[in-house]
Amino acid sequence: MLRSLCLILFLCCVLVAGAFPGTGRAQTDALPHLEQIAVRGKTSVASCLDGDTMQLTNRSRVRLAGIDTPELKPRKGKPQFYAREARELLTRLARGQEVRFFAVDKEGKDKYGRIVADVRLKDGRSLNGIMVREGAAFFYPHKGLDKEYQDWLLALQAEAIKERRGMWAEVLSRPEALKNYTGNRNSLRFFPADCPDAQKMKPRNRIHFGTLMDAFMAGYAPARVCPFWPEEK
Repeated sequence: MLRSLCLILFLCCVLVAGAFPGTGRAQTDALPHLEQIAVRGKTSVASCLDGDTMQLTNRSRVRLAGIDTPELKPRKGKPQFYAREARELLTRLARGQEVRFFAVDKEGKDKYGRIVADVRLKDGRSLNGIMVREGAAFFYPHKGLDKEYQDWLLALQAEAIKERRGMWAEVLSRPEALKNYTGNRNSLRFFPADCPDAQKMKPRNRIHFGTLMDAFMAGYAPARVCPFWPEEK
């Protein structure tokens, strides 16, 4: 009897692990401890401005918390690689859908007045999580972001990198992927090692990364200066 029970429990564990590889949970279900944010008016998505920003039918703008996507309209040059694909994925998932917002940021809004939140579809899936898991966005740490939520997004990113999903197949196969990078321990941003801003950094704040993947896997995000991200093809 005991032996049969152990076998049943083992098979259940195998089935769960197979259904949700890597984390033991549906990987884009948002964390249960988060509190829903009340938003006035209808919260259907009217449009997706890029891969991490949406406009609602009530005219509110929403920034997906804890993630960033390649720039669709950089200050110089063409759109960055995978910027269009990221917006297309978010549009396909969200446009016309009613969404809910969950607090993962102490402020709740950014300096532009946008709602900053974990954004969920009716079925409970997190758009933030989907974008990272599919390799259309990278983890973007920022002040006040819920620690457990950070860890969750970072685990999804590690999985996407390992599987070379979305943008990662191209980005991590380029010569830039093998260069050295310098991270700032305070801001959690990283720079090419030869970037002047990296050279100005106080030694105690510096952390060395031997490759681009090392920097992303450590939970750092690219700084805006000294851009290295490829342009769209």
